[in-house]
Amino acid sequence: MKFTISWLKEHLETKASTDEIINKLTSIGLEVEEANDSSKIFADFIVAQVVEEKKHPDADKLKVCKVNTGSSIVDVVCGASNVEKNMKVVYAPPGSTIPANQMKLKAAKIRGVESSGMMCSEYELGLSDDHDGIIKLDDKAKVGQPYAEISGFDDVVIEIGITPNRQDCLGVYGIARDLSATGIGNLKTEKIQSLKGTFQSPIDIEIKNKEDCPAFAGRYVKNLRNVESPDWLKNKIKSIGLRPISALVDITNYVMFDINRPLHIYDADKLANKIIVRSSKKGEKFNGLDERNYILDDDICVISDTEKVLGLGGVMGGESSGCTKQTVNVLLESALFNPITTAKSGRKLSIESDARYRFERGVDPESVMQGIDNATKLILDI
Repeated sequence: MKFTISWLKEHLETKASTDEIINKLTSIGLEVEEANDSSKIFADFIVAQVVEEKKHPDADKLKVCKVNTGSSIVDVVCGASNVEKNMKVVYAPPGSTIPANQMKLKAAKIRGVESSGMMCSEYELGLSDDHDGIIKLDDKAKVGQPYAEISGFDDVVIEIGITPNRQDCLGVYGIARDLSATGIGNLKTEKIQSLKGTFQSPIDIEIKNKEDCPAFAGRYVKNLRNVESPDWLKNKIKSIGLRPISALVDITNYVMFDINRPLHIYDADKLANKIIVRSSKKGEKFNGLDERNYILDDDICVISDTEKVLGLGGVMGGESSGCTKQTVNVLLESALFNPITTAKSGRKLSIESDARYRFERGVDPESVMQGIDNATKLILDI
């Protein structure tokens, strides 16, 4: 379980130092496996701007760029296809160390052209596997500003080991609650008000298998726009090693890691008639969000509509009803799934997911409505 100190302090009012928090976590059985100060890792990286780009005289796939670092204009040879004049980038000067491979940069000639430092991709910074192009920063970023400041990486990232009996600490709020019980700080409590609907949901929900799914809350939101997440949300997601996808997907991931409440969100226009929670039929096929195809047995809890399987209860959602940039109407799901059934389904199909990890250990039943309310507020705000 990964989280940052600043995220923890959104739930815990404390004057304790980072070292004191780390020691206290281990002493109460939440063993700290790793603690990284991102501000040190990214200390040398700054915001820069490409002021000129032209083709390399001796290499078809390379460009020679003049880059404003805030203190000087330097030449940088770059092979990224997306580099363009005036774009703001993450610049690594000579002497800095690239997180992905620990390579220490130095000025060097590349095909006869002197290159000073580099413009970085997410892969090179260790943020994701995306190395197709360099990072394009917001136009509002100030040239010469430390990258850690605008990215939220001026923080300490902590990873703790979770034993099977401590599922309550698979969310940042649960960790804060446990720390507050030791006297190291005070737990902040914020009640999210349930928003009253203005229309009846057109998607009915039928639970045929209440042993495997004792509760299923659904909320329909219409006429929205699935935008890119705001920086605060993207930074939260990236700080724990996840890749931002879109506001709708990022919101569900944020709520899961914040309060240990797995959620799922459907493109409502891709659903046929209603949601049905039932046992699978032998031979049914399912295309998962992991882009793999599964053939099901007859004892797996599935979420379906009247035509097809939409997801595996507590394990994974499906590709056919996934949200895209074109999504305008959604059905938000907050359900409760049987831990044993969830574990069996995941093992049988060899699927590892953050949702399965939580549901098979047991999720707080009281979080069903809290999760759907938190996510609804974020959807409406964003």
